[in-house]
Amino acid sequence: MRRTAPRQASGLDDRVAQALDGAGLRECAAAHVFDLRRRVSGSWHADADIYPASVVKVPIMCEAHRRFACGELEPGDEVTVDAANETTTWGGTTFSAGSTATLGEMVERMITHSDNVATNQLMDVLRRERVTAYMHLLGLKTFLLGRKLSGSDPLIEDPEMTGRNRLPPDEIGLLLRHIADDAIPGAAIARDLLQRCVDADKFVPGLRPGDVLMHKTGETSEYDHDAGILKTVDGGRYVVVLYTKRAGGDDIGGHAMDTRIAAWMRAMRAVL
Repeated sequence: MRRTAPRQASGLDDRVAQALDGAGLRECAAAHVFDLRRRVSGSWHADADIYPASVVKVPIMCEAHRRFACGELEPGDEVTVDAANETTTWGGTTFSAGSTATLGEMVERMITHSDNVATNQLMDVLRRERVTAYMHLLGLKTFLLGRKLSGSDPLIEDPEMTGRNRLPPDEIGLLLRHIADDAIPGAAIARDLLQRCVDADKFVPGLRPGDVLMHKTGETSEYDHDAGILKTVDGGRYVVVLYTKRAGGDDIGGHAMDTRIAAWMRAMRAVL
């Protein structure tokens, strides 16, 4: 008998939308949930072109791991930080102009502490066009790593800029599926780094004791995101992504938006 692709779970789209309603996020969010065991999904505007903020660091990590695996680069290779890559970053940075660090250290800090300086330096080493090409090969068809990151205004100068970074919720969801399924080089290391993400203000408060989240957050003055792989205490495995954007005149941000994101996660967790 010919096998067909798994059908989408009945009602999962509705549950995603209902959770957005309950958290007051339906009008300013995009979401994607994928059940890794049943291979079914639920979404709300998951292909929306919402600026990904620091979630874009996950593809950079994956390209680094690919290059490590093929021997083109080594985690122990040392890099000198260029002054042109300095910018403010959440929680501060351990990298300054003229200092040296290994590529492995930069990848780790980029994910665990969302370090923008490490991110920008890695873009110089890995090359943004090669990160983009790898993501297209993995099926992230509209992904673009076009610009370096700035932690505050004014934006850093980026003469090689090719456009605005693009990573819709469904595409980071696909990449996280590859990581969860051990389908790309360095997936186990990636999961370890994502599990050590220090930002615990968004999805984490909505989880249950014993749940394990491997994730990357993103935040600017306009956007608040979380995206990760969730292992529930009762054995479930999911990819869960939520992007939020404040509408014009909306003063919901910072801690208040984190609270709404946690409320959405709590509601989703109740039906997963």
